[in-house]
Amino acid sequence: MKRLTALAILLACNNGFSETIQKWTDESGQVHYGDSPPLATPHQIEQLEIKDSFDAEAYDQASKRNTELYREVKQIEKREKSRAKIAEKDLQKYFDQLDKKAREIERNKLKKRKARQQERNRTRIKLKRASAQKEKPKSVMKSR
Repeated sequence: MKRLTALAILLACNNGFSETIQKWTDESGQVHYGDSPPLATPHQIEQLEIKDSFDAEAYDQASKRNTELYREVKQIEKREKSRAKIAEKDLQKYFDQLDKKAREIERNKLKKRKARQQERNRTRIKLKRASAQKEKPKSVMKSR
């Protein structure tokens, strides 16, 4: 049904395209081109023939080249898509490595903070013990 409709439309349009074009000059000397001159009589009417320049062999060759180029483009797209997937996987691995390294650095920073805090606590305890020992003899002397 669709093919029949398309064929009818094409046949109807075929009459709209004329193989001859007329050239005429109006009273003011203006040159015009068209399918038919106006009803007023122009000064000069000249018929120009349009020759069919369709070359079926050149069309077939161009169609073959187009098909080959299309096939080549599809192969290139496929290859580039494959490369893009590989690059995406490599990038994801790189990001995973960066995340792992960042977590490791954070763990090391935390360990260092804890070690510094423990060292401060030890120092505070030592200072308290030292000050407590210095204070004991004074209190012992006063009580005697």
